[in-house]
Amino acid sequence: LEAVCKKAGADGAVFNFLKVLIENKRIKKLTRVVDLFEVMFRAEKGHVLCKVTSAEPLSSSQMAEVKKAMEKRAEKGSTLIMEYTTNPAILGGLVVKMGEAVFDNS
Repeated sequence: LEAVCKKAGADGAVFNFLKVLIENKRIKKLTRVVDLFEVMFRAEKGHVLCKVTSAEPLSSSQMAEVKKAMEKRAEKGSTLIMEYTTNPAILGGLVVKMGEAVFDNS
């Protein structure tokens, strides 16, 4: 583990944290820990994840239009982190998840 952390250039605190997870048989929870940290970090910095799902890929102008519309709904001072995916099961429209809110316009 130490060799891998050194090669990756990981901070000593990361190495110690991973050791604690291993020693306490919690290494399987690492993915969840990272996800929760990311949520807390974004909340602290005012970043809001905005996942947009459409039936077909959106054009650049459509992406910009969606982002502009979602910025109007977002809290003042927050920064949107946009993620665009496609799902052919959606016949048309969009499904947008911004923070805990879901806007289903499919």
